[in-house]
Amino acid sequence: MKQRLFVVVSCLFIASVAAFLPAARAQAASAPRSPYAANDGESTLCVSGPVYIIDVHVVVTVNDVEHTISTAASEVCSVNPANFSDVVVQGAPPQGGAPLEVSKKVGVEGTIRLNGRTATLETNVYLPTNGGGGQCGNGQPGDGSPPCKSSALGVNLAKTWIFTRNTWRDFYVGPDDNGNPVKVLVRLSDGPVN
Repeated sequence: MKQRLFVVVSCLFIASVAAFLPAARAQAASAPRSPYAANDGESTLCVSGPVYIIDVHVVVTVNDVEHTISTAASEVCSVNPANFSDVVVQGAPPQGGAPLEVSKKVGVEGTIRLNGRTATLETNVYLPTNGGGGQCGNGQPGDGSPPCKSSALGVNLAKTWIFTRNTWRDFYVGPDDNGNPVKVLVRLSDGPVN
């Protein structure tokens, strides 16, 4: 009789545990999974797929010597776009909540998206001004001629390419105030392993 009672109690216990497990699994599965499942303070952990590090450099070439204007880096999960930024503001901040003029920014900011081996880069490049090379009319102030404006502007660059890991790719942006060529260098390298 004791054996029969033990078997009945054991079956009831197993049945109650088995009934509870699917409900617990259903609750866990109902929460949406983010590609950024956790953050260890140093890097973003991706749920699935490879993790890359993007390095972006803005370089101006003066007399055949490359000078770096700005560098930015970020981790990129293969399933979500990643932002990167290295922008410095020159001069005093605008007063009374006025928008920041593009000519006061220097650096690079943007987004990269990966789709398999295809990378899409959308970036704004802010070039430094040389202080006196503006586009000015030949007239005098007040005579109706156009005002003097800096020739350094933010340049929007959007490029799509098939990337190769650990290989630099360069994209021509345009000239700086002095006519020196400016380019954006981009590299995707292997990131941390999850």
